[in-house]
Amino acid sequence: MKEGETIVVETQERVPLKVGVGKYFFGNGCITELSKEILRFGGRPLVIGGVSSTELILNKCKSEWDRYGINTNIIKHNGECSINWAKKYAEYGKKSKSTVVVGIGGGKCIDLAKAVATLGNWSIITVPTSAATCVATSAVCVMYDDEGRTDCSIPMNQEVDVAIADTEIIAAAPRRTLAAGIMDSIAKLVEVKHKLNIVSYRDCNLKQYIGYINSKGIYEFLINEGKQAYEGDYPAERYTDLIMTNLLHTSIVSGFCSGSSQMALAHALYDSLRKWFVEDTRAYMHGELVAIGILLQMYFNRDSDSEIEKIKKLMKSMNMPMRLTESGFKDTEENRKILINSIEKITNMDDEKDKSMLIQLLPLII
Repeated sequence: MKEGETIVVETQERVPLKVGVGKYFFGNGCITELSKEILRFGGRPLVIGGVSSTELILNKCKSEWDRYGINTNIIKHNGECSINWAKKYAEYGKKSKSTVVVGIGGGKCIDLAKAVATLGNWSIITVPTSAATCVATSAVCVMYDDEGRTDCSIPMNQEVDVAIADTEIIAAAPRRTLAAGIMDSIAKLVEVKHKLNIVSYRDCNLKQYIGYINSKGIYEFLINEGKQAYEGDYPAERYTDLIMTNLLHTSIVSGFCSGSSQMALAHALYDSLRKWFVEDTRAYMHGELVAIGILLQMYFNRDSDSEIEKIKKLMKSMNMPMRLTESGFKDTEENRKILINSIEKITNMDDEKDKSMLIQLLPLII
């Protein structure tokens, strides 16, 4: 290169990288930070959450809100996380002159709140009450229709502004939510590896490699510590590490892997079940269905039998369904065809060898 010459870097990707969260509060009692953050964003929150979760947070914060003169509009939502509800609440927020949206509860309520904030161009504060997914810190809103079938994903305009993860509140959630979060987090590595043979940074672009390294650390931590944490015999400081892993670290992986291999078989299976078999599988959580998809993904990745057995052992120790038929799926030839066609479409599977492999592997999880 000659002196004075300009290097021109060409790239096919023009997607903004959304990783992490603007401000993250974490620890016992940090819910007290919520009032200050609401005031920072104008002091007129539109609060959206599940009925019991919202009541829980209101009991802890309402007196302080009254003292600060925070003018609150509260929606206790018990429907689906749908575009229709998001539009309705966004319109209500505009009429009530809200300045910030606060999402409280689990995955669907927080995704709904994030969608409302995105539609109304408001800032968003999330307050997770369980560690079942990384929804509180991810920059995408997963939407369903009014009957609970998977619908679409809405990318947010920016990262979540504030997440407040009070570990005292989250630790009191049912153990089932923790188990679901553990498996949803474990899925990151097996999906990042989908059709990729990553050994070093030379095997992919650096963004993918960062996602891979982070997901590998998450996997190793949870595969070794998950059972003990679920059973409750676990040091407090390590338990907080696990909560942070489920809530934050996994969304960082999602940010780095967005648009590449993240939407692979494990989550494609979940989306397909929720799209076509929602009534049959409604009783099961996101992470529980993704866990079965992890097994399918590992078979597809040709992971070792010993590694697959580790996953099965962990799932069994946390009382999770091991097969589709244990999660409500009715095994018929027609249902298998619907499931396979849906997975192929979601993952853009066009290689005939991959399609044949999927058909051969599906019975292993049925």
